[in-house]
Amino acid sequence: MAPRPDIGLKPSRAARGFTLIELMVAVVVAMLFAVLAMRVFGQAESQKRVTTGGNDALINASLGLFALERDARQAGHGLNAFAILGCKLTWTTTASAVKVTLSAAAPVTINAGEVVAGDANTDTLLVISANSNNPPEGDATIATSDGTGYRVATPGQFAADTWIAVLPSTRVSTCSSSLEKVTAIDSATSKLAVAQGTAGLPVGSIVFDLGSAVQIRAYAVRQGNLMVCDYSAWNCGDASKTVDPDVWMTMASNIVSLRAQYGRDTSGISGTSPGMRGVVDSFDQVTPGSASDASTLATQCRWARVLAVRMALVGRSTTYDKTAPTAAAPTWDGAADAPIDLSRDAAWQRFRYRMLQATVPLRNLIWEGSQSTYEGGTGGC
Repeated sequence: MAPRPDIGLKPSRAARGFTLIELMVAVVVAMLFAVLAMRVFGQAESQKRVTTGGNDALINASLGLFALERDARQAGHGLNAFAILGCKLTWTTTASAVKVTLSAAAPVTINAGEVVAGDANTDTLLVISANSNNPPEGDATIATSDGTGYRVATPGQFAADTWIAVLPSTRVSTCSSSLEKVTAIDSATSKLAVAQGTAGLPVGSIVFDLGSAVQIRAYAVRQGNLMVCDYSAWNCGDASKTVDPDVWMTMASNIVSLRAQYGRDTSGISGTSPGMRGVVDSFDQVTPGSASDASTLATQCRWARVLAVRMALVGRSTTYDKTAPTAAAPTWDGAADAPIDLSRDAAWQRFRYRMLQATVPLRNLIWEGSQSTYEGGTGGC
């Protein structure tokens, strides 16, 4: 059979494939889509860091502030009677067996000298409360104390293994008491037995029932964490124990600042109007009875006029951010007296922060109000 003649048919376009130019155009388009996708992904990751970093800081600050608020709301319970408010308080720690003394038994003390300072530009808090259900005015003694216990008018309101503090009914300029545990109650003689009491306290002295668990807690920011120390168990004033996890425990991580102020009722101090109104007029960091306290009131009245405590807590994100997202430190309502300063960390601007603040009324002081002469008061502070 004769071969078919070549009639000059050309292959179709699909059969020929892509030209070099078409391939180059396709590669360029693919690269553009890849660059665009990476850019969108990068922006999404950046937004994710902003959201998660801010959330981490907010959660850290919220947990820490919740703990502080909880203790501050109970502060002063059992210590709000004028006969004991602001007096020195001595006890032996239960875990370390060290004898310690506080310069003032008060609901909340800011930057107490008996608490080791925290990180630079931060404050410490010392919070005290009792858990007794008995009246805060205490019970009067019916006989001179002999050092082995105290005879009281109503021994039935006390229980064994509870802590008590005893003070004369007439307050002296420098008053002090010790925490003592009741070992037994003799109903026949109305005597509260203690292992080692104070002898010679006169009839009419006041025995304060502080309950089975006196809470004395110190708070401080250490190495970027909110730490707490149980002062009833450990000596929170021992600088060598600040890194001991048994003494100072972490309550909230990535906390970089704690600032606090007293909320005071200043009515009638410098003027002619008598007494306090029970309303906070100003905030500051001047501890009642300290060298900076210019008030001429009695010590118990200076403390009684502290009706609230205002606190600010700053949480930090956990992720280092090379974009330096923070231009300025957070600010709060007490910045004029106690500004938030994060400059101790040279890289502080590389993190994100959330600041929370709260004003907590010291309700146990507010409820006690102005007290009678029997309770060590003047009838009007």
